[in-house]
Amino acid sequence: MPIANCIVAPHCPQGSGELLEHWSAESGLSSEHMTVNLMTSHHQCGQSYSVMAVLLLPSAWSSSQISALQTGLSRALAIYFEVALSEVHVVTTIIDSGMVVEAGQEVTW
Repeated sequence: MPIANCIVAPHCPQGSGELLEHWSAESGLSSEHMTVNLMTSHHQCGQSYSVMAVLLLPSAWSSSQISALQTGLSRALAIYFEVALSEVHVVTTIIDSGMVVEAGQEVTW
């Protein structure tokens, strides 16, 4: 259940290719349960990034999987939007078991 909520700056180039395929390839993990939401910002203040992402991961993932997913997402976004890695910012949030509701039911792992 890796979910990436990405905010794309208005000046960012249009994405090309298949973002989930890039993320899967760059992380070495299956894209079967990956979700990416792309939103365009209207205005960005302060430190400027082309893409800022919040990655939500269940606590069941190992530290090596978490590392692969977050660094793979960063590289995939840079490839997809054709921007430098320094233009991509990813913050990862770990979600505990029972803190997800899907189809009206709490999800535990």
